[in-house]
Amino acid sequence: MKKKLQIGFSCILVLLTLFFTMNIFLDKYFNKNFYVNPDFKGMTLEEVKDKIPKGVLQVEVLGKDFSKLPVGQIFMQKPEAGHIVKKGRVIKIWISLGENYYEVPDFSGQQLFQVKRILEERGIKIKNIARTDYPLAYNSVIATNPRAGEIVNSKDGISILTSNRTSNKMVEIPDIIGFSLEEAKEILKKKSIFIGEVETIEVKGLESGIVVDTNLETKSKISSGSSINLVISK
Repeated sequence: MKKKLQIGFSCILVLLTLFFTMNIFLDKYFNKNFYVNPDFKGMTLEEVKDKIPKGVLQVEVLGKDFSKLPVGQIFMQKPEAGHIVKKGRVIKIWISLGENYYEVPDFSGQQLFQVKRILEERGIKIKNIARTDYPLAYNSVIATNPRAGEIVNSKDGISILTSNRTSNKMVEIPDIIGFSLEEAKEILKKKSIFIGEVETIEVKGLESGIVVDTNLETKSKISSGSSINLVISK
């Protein structure tokens, strides 16, 4: 009986030793070298980088594609969330370009280079660009196919019709210095002049959003449908 108790006591000691050894292993090695892969879906790349401690995990963008998540959010990752990964593991992610469907904006009168930039940012391909004589500045958009306001699939692309005329009606640049950006837009719109680049500068004592300079002189002449660059207060 005494011998059986000794054997039983020895077994308990062995089990306790194994238990504490495993806990020490988990604490000293496993928990410091292996991690549960977080769920990055719905986060932006910047948010992921802020969340992961430096040197723990790495993320690599494998591509961008359309998904139900908003533009810029992660919609897929490998390994999946919840998997045990080793320290330093590269997590592959895919970033959303938004949903496949979009409403065609009204690009009428805008310069082709501006429209191209907008479409590229949205992941919308341009199928065809045609030109015809029209009383707008060269390369100004006349119409699109599909038309403005239609809901279409991004993968189907869009065709653009632009003005081929290099000379047309000349208009006088109005004085917009001192007006707010919104007011300037309305004034210029009446003259068929579009706003190009907008630069901001610090102007002491002046509220933000006020036009303080332009790249073209007031009362000088430009082609209708041309654009003008503005400098506004911060």
